[in-house]
Amino acid sequence: MEFLSSPEAWISLLTLTVLEIVLGIDNIIFISILSGKLPADQQKKADNWAWLLQ
Repeated sequence: MEFLSSPEAWISLLTLTVLEIVLGIDNIIFISILSGKLPADQQKKADNWAWLLQ
């Protein structure tokens, strides 16, 4: 359990957390753009599947 007191471990965890947030936002934007090109009756279904699979 010594790794919990290591600054490098906390920096790594923070870096990974920030990257996950940024990539998650990127995925949401990408899915929104793609689902916006679908017919109106299929957009909601595509958004629901995207949230489910993400």
